[in-house]
Amino acid sequence: MSKEQEKPTLWEKLLNAVLRKTIDNFVDSLDHYSKKFVRAAAMILAGIAIAMLGIAVIAVGAAKGLAMFLPSWLAWIIVGILLMLIGAVLVAANK
Repeated sequence: MSKEQEKPTLWEKLLNAVLRKTIDNFVDSLDHYSKKFVRAAAMILAGIAIAMLGIAVIAVGAAKGLAMFLPSWLAWIIVGILLMLIGAVLVAANK
């Protein structure tokens, strides 16, 4: 004896269509915002990398400049301490 499958009523068809459309809209929205987030995160990381490269170039230049007046090891220590202090201030200001 086989069981007959019931045909969905008009109300069930309408409810399924509304749910399908709602889920599709949610998935599309989630996809859009996740792509936007990834793009923004990549731009932020690229900006941080370029800024760090710039700071490194400035630090090397400052150390080379100070090395004309001080011993090279002392110039590098002074520049390192200054960079460390700037980093500590930025970390403390972020809390």
